[in-house]
Amino acid sequence: MAAQELPDTLPLPPGLTLLPGGEARAILDCDSFHLLARGALLVCDDLLLSEPSPALLSADDVPSSQLQPPAEVRRPQKLLASLLSAGVLAGAAANSFTGSPHQSFHVTHEGFFGEDTYAGGGDKASHFVDFSIVAKELANGYDRLGFSQRTSLLMGFGVSSLAGLVIEFGDGTTFYGFSYEDLMMDVLGAGTATVIVAARLDDLIGFRRGFLLPHSGNATCCKVPGKGRDYSNEIQTADLKIAGLARRLDLSVGPLRYLLFSVTYGTKSYPSGLPELRERQVGFEIGLNLAIILNDLGVRRDTWWGYTLHVVFDNFRVPFTSVGFRYDLNAKRWRGPDNGNRFAAP
Repeated sequence: MAAQELPDTLPLPPGLTLLPGGEARAILDCDSFHLLARGALLVCDDLLLSEPSPALLSADDVPSSQLQPPAEVRRPQKLLASLLSAGVLAGAAANSFTGSPHQSFHVTHEGFFGEDTYAGGGDKASHFVDFSIVAKELANGYDRLGFSQRTSLLMGFGVSSLAGLVIEFGDGTTFYGFSYEDLMMDVLGAGTATVIVAARLDDLIGFRRGFLLPHSGNATCCKVPGKGRDYSNEIQTADLKIAGLARRLDLSVGPLRYLLFSVTYGTKSYPSGLPELRERQVGFEIGLNLAIILNDLGVRRDTWWGYTLHVVFDNFRVPFTSVGFRYDLNAKRWRGPDNGNRFAAP
């Protein structure tokens, strides 16, 4: 297969070019029916005659990021990867087994997003988004430690799913109980993030967790006993990134590339408010894509401080950076425009 002895007159197959030194390699523009964003790396990686191993970066970073050294040079740092995995599992255990009061191990059936569930689905949306973030960032971390993209994705999915199982076993010894619904949302969130990154769609689709200000949940009237924390100050988002969409459609959208179109979910007065005051809000909003803003300011994941900033601003919805409308599934009433903090009830 090596092209070092090829005569000058021997034609190469379509889509291949001869690099200095005699190495045959695919031309990057030969992918005619791609899912990838324009400018993404390795659009013809299945045609390469020497297999590279690119860094598993967010696709927002791809156009100006540099490739990591080939796989044979990038030696996996197994000790650091083991410590990272152990730290995640230890944190999961500490989060659940230290809860009180303790009971004998038991299983509860919480339901998912129903009006009569204890958190109105706020906890299930939180489990999905949290574990999608954990799986994605673990995969990025393992890639930085020298593992291949495939191995990094599988390890990210596996460790995050195992952490979800550890949490549920811990909850099984407290008043929460082991919830297969929670575990299902953990695995579904981790799996969804893994598929998105594997398909190189993470510059187009993403998930974020949000915290709302001011704390409207603290003002909930007529509190009643409820299990767990109040979810009134939390919101979860599924985002369509305008920059990624424009890149795929070859559109110049100007400043619109700094925006996200998001579908949101949040609950009010669950679980501590009176049943007639509780709300399950599904929303639509426009917000700022802080990851693109950071990239355009030159802040990328190729430095420790840039990496840290991206972990925060890629995955968390900053208060007052989005505005939209919400529909209360309980009262069948719209509210907005707002940032998701207000109750739909008058």
